[in-house]
Amino acid sequence: MLVPLSTPLCLLLALGGALGVWGKAPPSRPYNQILTAPSGAPWGVWGPVEMCPEGTYANGFALKLQPHQEEDAPKEENKTALNGVRLHCSDGTTVQSGVGARGRWLRTRYCPRGYIRAFSLHVEHAGDRAAATDLRMACSDGEVLARAGDRAGASEGPWGDACISGSVCGLQSRVTEPLGPWGNDAALNDIRFFCCPP
Repeated sequence: MLVPLSTPLCLLLALGGALGVWGKAPPSRPYNQILTAPSGAPWGVWGPVEMCPEGTYANGFALKLQPHQEEDAPKEENKTALNGVRLHCSDGTTVQSGVGARGRWLRTRYCPRGYIRAFSLHVEHAGDRAAATDLRMACSDGEVLARAGDRAGASEGPWGDACISGSVCGLQSRVTEPLGPWGNDAALNDIRFFCCPP
């Protein structure tokens, strides 16, 4: 979705309300594109839009991950896989949107040069208690960053559009609340990133 920078604020607010682009408030800085996940799942509530400070862009990310659910594990050990995504901005600050309660933060992966321009989200839609299970991000220099996870053979999801102009500067994630030991938890199951002009 492209949003011209010249679009009046009232139209942007109306568009955001109609399309559900943001939750309680619009992004705090101008953006020109929203990157969406082709594989995103429909469960949960969108968290707030969180943006890197003006003039900065995301050059790294970290994932909050709970270990993968083993097939023979009891249901009360329901695992949720991906619980959160944190962007590291080029000025050293971090931003994150909705985050699930389980798991731990893995180490941050940084672009060797440049900034994040695209992403791939893997979502398991059936036959697993987890929804989103893995995320990869592509840098403007062509480097692809994958998590340093604890599950071998993690699957790669489809790649969506890349930032046409500028780089990723913010995010918004969709997370389900924990349903208890007998619920079918999904935690984070969709995410979108905002591109800001250079």
